[in-house]
Amino acid sequence: MAEADSDIVLYDAVGVPSPRRVKMCMAEKRLAFTSRFLNIGMMDQKRQEYLDINPTGMVPTLVHKGQIVYDSNVINEYLNDCFPEPPLVPENPLDRARMRMWFAFEADFARPFRDASYETMGKARVKNAGLDKAQLMEIITSKTSNPFYSSLVLSLLETPTNEAVIAEKLLLIFEKMAGLERALSDGRTWLCGADFTLADIALAPRLDQFPVIGVDDFAVRYPAAGAWLERVKARPSWQLSLTVPPPGETQLRVDFSAA
Repeated sequence: MAEADSDIVLYDAVGVPSPRRVKMCMAEKRLAFTSRFLNIGMMDQKRQEYLDINPTGMVPTLVHKGQIVYDSNVINEYLNDCFPEPPLVPENPLDRARMRMWFAFEADFARPFRDASYETMGKARVKNAGLDKAQLMEIITSKTSNPFYSSLVLSLLETPTNEAVIAEKLLLIFEKMAGLERALSDGRTWLCGADFTLADIALAPRLDQFPVIGVDDFAVRYPAAGAWLERVKARPSWQLSLTVPPPGETQLRVDFSAA
């Protein structure tokens, strides 16, 4: 999967927060790139061809000048090093550490969040694909020989939403959101202080998905966090990062340089 040395390719997915982080970073830096969209509900990310470049089998993956970088926060730090203007990483070592602690915070609450979203968005995505069991299994087994993924997709298709699981995971998520609210209640503009950084990019796409797990009153529950999220969403990079391929296509050329 070698790419032209001058190009940036992003392995992307619709409706997933982690690739959106990378697109927000590239929008802030006015970069051009090509998105290649994977259908994660149909396990495109578990195909051997993709595992050969990203053994985690997750999105996103960046290919830049033939070099492969994966994990959204790692990609964004790499992009900041390669394209330093405008800077999105603090210069001060302590502030950089604080930025990365917010990365860790998001990774921590992402675990129960993903468990809850499997019960909602994950099951809906598979059930609404318009495929019966046989068709679905034919597609999945054509992409991966690992029986775990066939079993997972079959479970998403055949089992109803488990409200008890969602309620349990929300208890963990709300506990962690209380910590975010306390931090933002000191009046800071952005997570690391006065400057917008990759920390803000790391959290915002995930927090915007709270309605997916049935929480429509996030800003009421957490007014400081809600106000912060609205500040993020007012930045041009927020809307620019909402890219989707044309109907029937899996590739999209994006150029933020003129935005």
